[in-house]
Amino acid sequence: MMNAQISIVGNRLQVSRTFRFPRDRVFSWWSSAEKLQQWSGCKEAARCEIKMDFRVGGSFTQKMQIAGAGEFTISGQYDEILEPERIVYHAKSGPVTTEVTVDFIERGGDTQVVITHEGCPNEGFSKIVSQGLAETLEALELLLSDGSCRIHS
Repeated sequence: MMNAQISIVGNRLQVSRTFRFPRDRVFSWWSSAEKLQQWSGCKEAARCEIKMDFRVGGSFTQKMQIAGAGEFTISGQYDEILEPERIVYHAKSGPVTTEVTVDFIERGGDTQVVITHEGCPNEGFSKIVSQGLAETLEALELLLSDGSCRIHS
């Protein structure tokens, strides 16, 4: 298992992690609300509810109950879906909207997932988002490896 690599430069945040699984399999965990809500969210997220219309122009809403912080909602719209290579969407977190690109890159039998947020308002926002992304990618690794997940169980 490889840990997430994080880069914050100006208003751009990039988080990447390599999974020892085929690209089609990794991508499938991003394209279904039933699968996504099993692993998406930070460690403190007790519950994650996702509604999504996974198509270009389709929208999504992700509501998380975060311990000590209450409910947190992210919503957005899909701008590009190139299965199983890329998902591009605009995500609104409170007053902040970022453009997010998720690339699924084949590396032999492995898949490198690179998540890029453009338009982050400040370093504090980027650090919070990067921590949540690193934790959620760790949960995905656990699901892919053995079907268990410490988040939302």
